Amino acid sequence: MTFVLVHGAFRGGWAWREVRARLVMAGHDVHAPSLVGAGELSSRVGDVTGLGVWTDQVVDLIELEDLRDVVLVGHSQGGLVTTSVANRIPERIATLVHLDAAVPAPGERAIDLGPSMPEPPPRDAVVPPRAVEPGGEYDDALAAWVNARLCPSPVGPALDPVPAVPDRVDEVFAFCAGTPAGYPSTYTRARIQAAGRDFTELDAGHDAPLTAPALVADLLLSHITPLPPSMEGSR
Repeated sequence: MTFVLVHGAFRGGWAWREVRARLVMAGHDVHAPSLVGAGELSSRVGDVTGLGVWTDQVVDLIELEDLRDVVLVGHSQGGLVTTSVANRIPERIATLVHLDAAVPAPGERAIDLGPSMPEPPPRDAVVPPRAVEPGGEYDDALAAWVNARLCPSPVGPALDPVPAVPDRVDEVFAFCAGTPAGYPSTYTRARIQAAGRDFTELDAGHDAPLTAPALVADLLLSHITPLPPSMEGSR
C-alpha cells in the first residue's frame, strides 16, 4: 500500500519521521513531503499565495510518481490540502484519513472554523510558530527537537474555500482526545458528531504524529486493504 502523509501548520515532512518508519517497516511505500514554505522549503513561504499551491504540489507528487490506491493522510491544517487533493484526483485515492484535521464543510474556508473575524488577514501574512512546552504530550528532548524545526505558516491557504470529497473516496475521521478547545479540528469534530458520522478517538494530544507515532501508525494500518495471498510475496 502507498501512503502520502501531509503535515500540519508550522511543521514539515519531518513531523512524520517516526510514523513513516513504522509504515516502512510494515512493508509500505511512504511519502511525507514538506509543503512549500515548510520544513526544508521554509525559505519559500512567500510563494504560498493560496491553497492551490499546496494542492498542486501534492497532486504533482502523486501523478509524477504514478501513485495509485493511495492512503492520503492530512494532519491538522494538512486536512485542507488532502481534501483538495482528493477532490482533484479521486481516481488515485483509496482512503482519505483526516487526523485531528481542519476539514471545513464544502465551500467553507479554514478561517470559518472558529469565531468570526471583523475582516480577514492579508493573504500574504504569515503566522509565527509558537514553541511547544515540555510536559503534557512532550518530554524535554522532544520539545527541544520540535522547537528547533518549527517555521512560520502562511495565511493564504486558510482564505480559500475547500471543495467536497467525491463519494468514491472513502473517508476516515480520527480525533485526538487531548486536543485543546478552540483548535480547528474541534470544530470539525463537532460537525461530524452532529451529522452522526463515525469517527475514531486516539488517546493522544493534537501533535500525535510526533508524540504518539505508534498509535497513529496502528490507526493507519488498520484502514488499509490487505493484499491477496497471491500478492503477499511481491510487496
